[in-house]
Amino acid sequence: MIPLFAKFGFRKEDGVGFRIWFPLFLVWLLLLPIVLLLLPFIFVVWWALQVNPFSALSVCWQALSGLRRTHVEVEHDHRSILIHLV
Repeated sequence: MIPLFAKFGFRKEDGVGFRIWFPLFLVWLLLLPIVLLLLPFIFVVWWALQVNPFSALSVCWQALSGLRRTHVEVEHDHRSILIHLV
């Protein structure tokens, strides 16, 4: 399952911060028509490079699915950023 939400958190040195929930499923819905239009061209390129297109699609899907539950925290100069994919 691909991640459907992202949680972004920002915090300053004084402890003041905020978090934002971002619905990634809206991004996926916006990208879906573009991907569907480009898919025949991508298949032709994979065929020309002698790559099995179904295996390549499977790998792409697995890479997107692997992003789920990704948790990244970055701290620099008393500021921190949190990214969590749900």
